[in-house]
Amino acid sequence: MQNRSPLYFTLIVSLGGFLFGFDASVISGAIVYLDAIFELNSLSKGWIVSAPSFSAMFAMLGAGILSDRIGRKKTLQLVAFCFVLSAFLSAISQDIGSLIAARMLGGMAFGGALIIVPVYISEISPAEQRGRLVSIQQMNIVLGFLAAYFSNYIIVVYFAQWVSELNIWRWMLAVELLPAIIYLTLLPKISESSVWLKSRPSLIKRRQTAKEEASSFRSILLFSTSFLDWFMCQKKNLSTLWSITWRQIFLVAIFLGILQQLSGINAIFFYATSIFEKTGIGIDASLAQTVAVGLINIVFTLVAFFTIDRFGRRFLLLWGLVGIVISMSIIAYGFSVTQYKLTEEIITKYNQELEFHKSSQIFQVMIDISYTTEEAFKNDLTKAIRQINWVEKDPGSNIDRTSIYQDILMESKQVDPYLILFGILGFVASFACSLGPVMWVVLSEIFPTQLRGIGISIVGFLNSFTSWVTQFLFPIELNIFGDHFTYTIYAGIAAIGWAVIYRYLPETKGKLIMKVP
Repeated sequence: MQNRSPLYFTLIVSLGGFLFGFDASVISGAIVYLDAIFELNSLSKGWIVSAPSFSAMFAMLGAGILSDRIGRKKTLQLVAFCFVLSAFLSAISQDIGSLIAARMLGGMAFGGALIIVPVYISEISPAEQRGRLVSIQQMNIVLGFLAAYFSNYIIVVYFAQWVSELNIWRWMLAVELLPAIIYLTLLPKISESSVWLKSRPSLIKRRQTAKEEASSFRSILLFSTSFLDWFMCQKKNLSTLWSITWRQIFLVAIFLGILQQLSGINAIFFYATSIFEKTGIGIDASLAQTVAVGLINIVFTLVAFFTIDRFGRRFLLLWGLVGIVISMSIIAYGFSVTQYKLTEEIITKYNQELEFHKSSQIFQVMIDISYTTEEAFKNDLTKAIRQINWVEKDPGSNIDRTSIYQDILMESKQVDPYLILFGILGFVASFACSLGPVMWVVLSEIFPTQLRGIGISIVGFLNSFTSWVTQFLFPIELNIFGDHFTYTIYAGIAAIGWAVIYRYLPETKGKLIMKVP
């Protein structure tokens, strides 16, 4: 096993990145069915989607300490086990609370993977191959996104006839079990990081005396002492980061980490199917369009990999943010010109399925009137639905009034789905060749060596926290502000980000230790 190449070990451990991408994005398809079954409110929907990011930010703080204590390999095996358990528990969840808990366990797993995988790869790689090998992790993340979108599409289009509509979301979440089990099976084949082993000169001696230490307080004392030494060292480094010399660099790095998530990327990725379905194209077409999002993400991530050393970090960030501003503005415009119009054809369709008592008279005041706001149309539609005396053709059937309400709402919506698709694909392309991969490259270069670990950890924690807030608040934003204003906010944030980066971020290409400009 020692004769295996670094590439062999990298391909195995970077499956953690694939699982992160899959776990994070598979919910975009499942949430549509969960919403229909459980009639989720904005708060519940936000928690289901954002739960992994919430737990991941805490895992990112503790994963480094754990891996320093028990080793990179054992920590990754624990991560893989959590991925398997999370996928299984998510698929068999009986209520929203158990689903959120299961997804939080998955968040602990991919939070740990995001920290440990690049550390392990960098420690086993020759200096001349380190950049390319570490980048495999990022490529696996975007492949995970695509695999989840494609998997959701396949299940709905080709297996829906064998799977109850009530359980489609379970199958979507259960698919993750396959790559998770493969990951857990392959990890024993990797060797421990030689860098970590060399940092533990007394490791063999400790193993030999493990039984003796287990029956005494010595192990507790050793752990407490090492943790205290680590804590004091990090406290000193944090003070250095906040010194006059490094404060501006530290603040710019924090701004960049927060900006990456405030651009709205995870709102798009995690709610992609729901966003497309709101354009009225139906669930099958919505899932197909999420596959296009995944493909665009991969293509433009490759563009960044091949051009970042040629054009530099600032160039890609600034032009990428220009693309984000334009794309978000297109999406905002597309939703701003949306109209709602109830027609005789729509009412006739539902009269054929259910017999409404005096339904035509009830809806008459709404027919062929163009509503320019969703709120006004919903108010009138709700009043009309409540006036109906429902008479079922089949007395044994069960009328789902909420479902009919949602169907009429979607069929009355008049929006250009291609304009929305164009804006979203433009946004994903702009992000994938700028803020997505470039931010992590800048963070690895902008801090001096002795401050890099704590600097990236703090920015990573804030990045994950912002990601959770964005995912959690997105459905609430849509409910309060509407689609148009929500995407306008994202465009405005990107514009502010462009101005700050243009003014304060220096080019870090080819520089490992930066000075205050």
